[in-house]
Amino acid sequence: MLFLRKAPNGKFRVIGVDTYDGENWVEGDFDTLEQATKHAYEHTKDKNMLKMHVYDDTGHHRYEAGRY
Repeated sequence: MLFLRKAPNGKFRVIGVDTYDGENWVEGDFDTLEQATKHAYEHTKDKNMLKMHVYDDTGHHRYEAGRY
């Protein structure tokens, strides 16, 4: 899947990565960093081989959750 890590202006993009098979996807775009990091944390908690990354509207990596 081809997508941009850069979130839309003023948003934060969460990208999910299945570290077992290498699949990745846009989990969603959020209005605040707090909302994005909370979503990433809550959706990877107690799971293996799932990571989520948060990027800002400049494409910079801001947060990482989950484990291999």
